[in-house]
Amino acid sequence: MSGFVSSPPPSASPADATIACGPFWPDIDVNLFRDSMRVGGQAIAHPRIREALLGAAMAVDGELTTWRTLQDVLGYAKLEDVPSPTFGTVKRNLHLWQRAVFAYAAADLIETHRDVTATADGKARAETQAETPDDHRRNAIHAIRDIRGLNRTAVELI
Repeated sequence: MSGFVSSPPPSASPADATIACGPFWPDIDVNLFRDSMRVGGQAIAHPRIREALLGAAMAVDGELTTWRTLQDVLGYAKLEDVPSPTFGTVKRNLHLWQRAVFAYAAADLIETHRDVTATADGKARAETQAETPDDHRRNAIHAIRDIRGLNRTAVELI
């Protein structure tokens, strides 16, 4: 018997890592982002993930400034107070906020952190199967438009 025991690698982010997004928006769970978006695995350091999530939260906040101001006027101090349907155990708007932030952060990280361990063939397969930064940006825009109550597509006949 060799006595060798394999264990999973430690998380690249602290177990309780969150990012505060102000009084209106809910905090972002860094490890939930890592687990759900699976961008870069453990190879991307916590400070870089944190930076991408901060930038994404600021971008989403910027795109929802007018909507958020209206919610303040209507008396809603937090996103969770804004009336929206519940799916499972999560209110729709809370899920959409998280989806938008996660998608923008994933787009940023995909563009700046290519997998350096893959062979040329592995990279080619991954590029055809994985979502691209544009796919993630589209998902973020759709989530933002859904929060605002807007249609996802505007079409004009020229």
